[in-house]
Amino acid sequence: MTVAKVKTRKRLTREESRAQTCATLIAVGRKHFLRYGLGGAVAEKIAEDAGYSRGALYCNFDGKEELFLAVLQQEQENRSDIFRTLMEAGTNNKQRLRAMRDAVAAMVTDRDWIVLRSEFEAGALVSERIRKAFVCAHRQQISDGGNCMRELIDEPGITASLSPDDFIMVMLNLVHGLAVTQKIMGAELSQKSIRKLIQTLFDRLISCE
Repeated sequence: MTVAKVKTRKRLTREESRAQTCATLIAVGRKHFLRYGLGGAVAEKIAEDAGYSRGALYCNFDGKEELFLAVLQQEQENRSDIFRTLMEAGTNNKQRLRAMRDAVAAMVTDRDWIVLRSEFEAGALVSERIRKAFVCAHRQQISDGGNCMRELIDEPGITASLSPDDFIMVMLNLVHGLAVTQKIMGAELSQKSIRKLIQTLFDRLISCE
């Protein structure tokens, strides 16, 4: 008679368990912030939908604002990874530059980014804690994006009208502003026209021979 072997499930360490809990709360929190906004989201409901108690959320995050900031930090890290991948994937300067330009323009169609970024800005205007986090996040975005652009500009045949950091700051804030305006205006201001405008401006500020 063959005895089936039962695979023992590995017991998570305290650190692993906490990381798993945080990841789940961030994922569920992201959905709530997108649907209800920072002001409308309820910490207790987020914890409930994530399958945890209210105490579990407050054990890992100092309330709803800190969870929101964790969501934004993850968003920023994911976006930085995307742009870094684009930089590594291109086989020549022109391909890298075009991929970067198209990725920047495509942000106009990223509803989640538009909503979360708007909530971040609105929160920064009324909460000192969120304002400080926004300042840190903005600096990091300029730094990460600037480093990518420096790599491009250092390549032969590429010229730029602005410094790498100034270029990223202009594009980041311009794209978000246009994306919000397009979202409000709807069909009167199409995403296609906005993307074309951003691509044209990008090509005016930085070009490849």
